[in-house]
Amino acid sequence: MATSKARRAWDDLNQRQQTYLRILYDADQALEEEHHDQGARGQWSSAPARVWRRIDVNSYYSSVAGRLRTQGVYDSGLGSTLSALTDRALIQTGDDRGSVCAWMTRAGRAAVRSGLGIGPAADRPAWAMSEWMWRALVMVAETGTEGLPTSELWNAAHRYLVVDELMQGNRGYLDVTITYVQYKVRDHNGALYDPPHYGTRDDRHYHLTDAGRAHYVEHVAVYRELYPDIDAPDLPTNTPMPTEASG
Repeated sequence: MATSKARRAWDDLNQRQQTYLRILYDADQALEEEHHDQGARGQWSSAPARVWRRIDVNSYYSSVAGRLRTQGVYDSGLGSTLSALTDRALIQTGDDRGSVCAWMTRAGRAAVRSGLGIGPAADRPAWAMSEWMWRALVMVAETGTEGLPTSELWNAAHRYLVVDELMQGNRGYLDVTITYVQYKVRDHNGALYDPPHYGTRDDRHYHLTDAGRAHYVEHVAVYRELYPDIDAPDLPTNTPMPTEASG
């Protein structure tokens, strides 16, 4: 059987380039769903897709940067990897006030879907989440009691999944726990003070709420059929929820 152009485009990428393209694809799909959801609520924007599909790659608040960092590929080679994808017409890149932004092209989306076997969107039950929201929930579930750092989910996932976020359709399947960590402060040369100086930072992580865990356990088999490319693990039973630290 002849290999499709989209599949050849995916196979021609090395593992690092595939990782970048997949993470950018997930961000693109999250932006698309957010745009359509706003339209369904009567807030349809006439802005061109170039505006609302812009992906923040490396600003301070970029979830893409967080996911790339987790995969061990957020480093000085970022520019060359994006250039390789751009040269293949899989993405476009630009600059936004000093930060890098990107857009998926049709060829880029087709390459990811072909390479990972993502078929046309299947009809899903009314209770089911979209693919990118389910992927976000699975990312948190995989971390167990440790939790997923909040920098690693795109903003739309936070608004739709975290308890008490004021977004219509919010599911309340995730909560954010805060742990206060003490660390030794270094001077401008990177040396520790003697005697030691201490500072405190807060580490924020996502965890499944009881409702999120219940939804996951009840429907994971159906989600595996809807989105077979997402490797959703079975959850252990009776996993305690972490307790939020107080300041």
